Amino acid sequence: MRLRLPFLAQLAVFLPLLLPGLALAQSLRFTTMDIGQGDAAVLVAPGGCAVLFDGGPTGSGATIKAYLKSIGVTRVQMAFISHLHADHMGGIDEVDVGTDAVPIDAIYDNGGTYSSSAYDEYASHFAGKRRTASAGQSFSLCNQVTLSVVRSGGGNSDENANSVVVKISYGAFDALVGGDLTGASPDQESSVASAVGELEVYKVHHHGSRYSSNATFLGIIKPLASFISVGIGNPYGHPSSEALARLANVGSDVWETEDPGTNRKYGHIELTSATGAGFTVSQGNTSTAYTSKGQGADTQPPSAPGSLVATVASGSEIELSWQAATDNVGVTGYQVYRSTNGSSFSLVGTSSTTGFADLGLSGGTTYWYRVTATDAAGNESPASATVSATTGTQTRSLTVTAPNGGESWSGGSSRAITWASSGVSNVKLEYTLDNGGSWTVLASSAAASTGSYTWTVPNSASTQARVRISDALNGTPVDTSDGVFTLTSSSPGKVILNEILANEPGSATSGEFVELVNVGGAPLTIAGWTITVGGTVRHTFAAGTSLAPGKAIVVFGGASGIPSGTPNAVAASTGGLSLLNSSATVAVKSGKTTLDSFSYGSALAGTDGVSMNRSPDASATGSFVLHTSLSSLDASPGERASGAAF
Repeated sequence: MRLRLPFLAQLAVFLPLLLPGLALAQSLRFTTMDIGQGDAAVLVAPGGCAVLFDGGPTGSGATIKAYLKSIGVTRVQMAFISHLHADHMGGIDEVDVGTDAVPIDAIYDNGGTYSSSAYDEYASHFAGKRRTASAGQSFSLCNQVTLSVVRSGGGNSDENANSVVVKISYGAFDALVGGDLTGASPDQESSVASAVGELEVYKVHHHGSRYSSNATFLGIIKPLASFISVGIGNPYGHPSSEALARLANVGSDVWETEDPGTNRKYGHIELTSATGAGFTVSQGNTSTAYTSKGQGADTQPPSAPGSLVATVASGSEIELSWQAATDNVGVTGYQVYRSTNGSSFSLVGTSSTTGFADLGLSGGTTYWYRVTATDAAGNESPASATVSATTGTQTRSLTVTAPNGGESWSGGSSRAITWASSGVSNVKLEYTLDNGGSWTVLASSAAASTGSYTWTVPNSASTQARVRISDALNGTPVDTSDGVFTLTSSSPGKVILNEILANEPGSATSGEFVELVNVGGAPLTIAGWTITVGGTVRHTFAAGTSLAPGKAIVVFGGASGIPSGTPNAVAASTGGLSLLNSSATVAVKSGKTTLDSFSYGSALAGTDGVSMNRSPDASATGSFVLHTSLSSLDASPGERASGAAF
C-alpha cells in the first residue's frame, strides 16, 4: 500500500482481531479487491444487497468468489462492467459458474462489442442477463444506497473512453467508479466532473495512468481518499508519478492494492461506513478514519415511524413491526426503545428494516415500546406512538387452508390462497411447481390478519404444485399445502431446448444428450421433428411420438449412454449427436421451421459431465447456465434441475 496522509487528524490504528461479519454488521462496505493488474470492486449495502464493479482479468473469479463468501455474500444483485477490455471483464463469468458460484442476477455495460476471446465468453455467458447502462439511470441497492450512472459509452474508437461511470451515494458519503475513463486525448473526465461534484472516495481511473485523473477533474471532485487497483510488475508504469502528484495536489490519500515500486502486495482495500457520516478505510493491520464532507449539512429529522405493532411470539419474545418513516435525504435506520413501567424508556436495539425481535424477555410481563428513525446526519425523529404487549399470553401458528391438496386451478385465473394464523403479524407467501424442488416468492410480507391473498395463477402446467406460508419476520412458524395440486395452462403447446450435455462424462459420446420440454398448455405431436447440430440432422423423432404439457423428452447420443431409470429417453436415430466441447449450435425443427435453437461456447461445455440448463429451469425466456449453478447435480436428464419429476 502507498498511503499519503496530508492531514494530521487522520490517525493510523491497528484493528482488533474481530470476526468480520460481527464487527462490520449493518454497515456499508466498499472493497477494491487485489486481483493484480486489473479491476474488481464490490459494494455491499447495510441490508446485504451486493453489486460488483468489473470482474478483473481471466482467472480472477476464484479470488472474487472467495472474498464475497468471506463477507457473507452468496448472491450479487447486479454488476457493472465499465468497458470491454479483458482486465476488467475477463473474470466476471467465472464468478457466476461452478459449484462455488456466486450467481449474478443482472449485468450492465456500455452496450458495445469487442474483438477478443474474453469478450466472446462474456457475451455468451451473460446473453440473457446483459443490459445496457444509460447515463441518467438510477438504482437503489436494498433501498439504502443510490447508484447513479453518470456516463456510459459514446462510440469512441478508444474503448477506455467508453467506460461506464457510476456514482455511489449513501447519506453524506459519495464515491465514484469509472473503469479506465480517460483524462486526455480524448478528455472524458472533465465533462463528467460537474455532474459528480465533490466526493469522499475516488476509485482511480485506469490504474493511475498518466492519461487519467487530470487536474481539472480532480480539482472539482477533491476526494478524501483514492483507491488504485494495480499489479506489481505491470509493463505500463502504473501508477504514474504524474497521476500520483495530481492526487497529492488535491490532498487525497492514496491507497494501492499492490506497489510496483517496492514489489509488494498489500491486499484488498476495504471501506466501511455505518451511516455515511464518516467512513474507515482498512488494509491489512492499518486503518484510517475519515469524516464525510457532507456531514452536518442535513438538519431535518425524519418523520416518526407509523403504526407500531407489538406481537407476542413466545413467553420470551415480542416482535415489533411499523410503517417506514420518511426523510428529505433518506432514513438509514431505526432505534427501538423499551419500558417496563410505561414511562421510563431505554434503547434496546437498532434495525435497518421496519421490524425488530426483542428476545430474552420474562414470561407473563408487560413491556411498552417506542421507535424512532435516524438519517445519515444523525438526526433522530420524534417517537412513534407507544404500544404494549404481555409475554406468555399468545401462541404463534400458521396453517394453509387453501390450496391444501387435490385442487385443479387454471392458469391466468384469480384464486385465493387462505390461511389461519395466531400470534404472527406478517406472512411470506411462496409457491412451487415441482413439489418443493424450487420456490417462487408471491409476497415477501403480507398482513397475517387478512387470512387471504389473491393469486393470479401462472399459465404453467404442473401436477406438483404447492404453496407455503411463513412468518415474514423470522421464517417460523411455517406451513405447506398438505398435498400437491394441479395447474392447467390455456396456452398452446410450445417445445423448448431445456438442457444440453455436450461434454459427456468420461469419453463415451453416447452419454451426450439434448432435453426438450413442452412449456405450453396442450400436448404436441412431434413425430418427424428433428434435432440438428451445426445444421446437420442428428435425430428424427419416430412416428407416434408426442409430448404432454409440462413434460420432457431426452435424446441421447446412443442407447448405451442412457442412465438406468431415465424417464422418456431415446437414442439418436443417426447413432450420435456429435456435440462438440468447444462450440456448436443446437436446434429443434419441424420441417424447415426452427422452433428453438441455442449456440453455446466452451464456457458452458468445458466441464466434463456438467450440462447447460435453462435458468429458471423449463423457462422459455431463461438463459443457459451451468447446471451446477442451479443445484448440486451435474445434470438431470428427464427431470427438473432439482432432480424432481416433471
